[in-house]
Amino acid sequence: MQKQVLLFKGSFIESKRLEIELIANKINPIIINKKQSAILSGFGYNPNDDIFIYVFEDQLKSSKVILSNLTI
Repeated sequence: MQKQVLLFKGSFIESKRLEIELIANKINPIIINKKQSAILSGFGYNPNDDIFIYVFEDQLKSSKVILSNLTI
């Protein structure tokens, strides 16, 4: 089983931009959005919570290049 590594932690706008770029480069990110999960479950949420983007360890190098090119 491959290990998942944290690539990025930030706002929704920054995370969405990175997610789109990763998918365009055939990298499937794992998005952890506690705010969206809380809304769907009917719980309250902290509007300042960050969104986490994980990738598999073998995709980390190319993901970091994409992240640095976005300058976010």
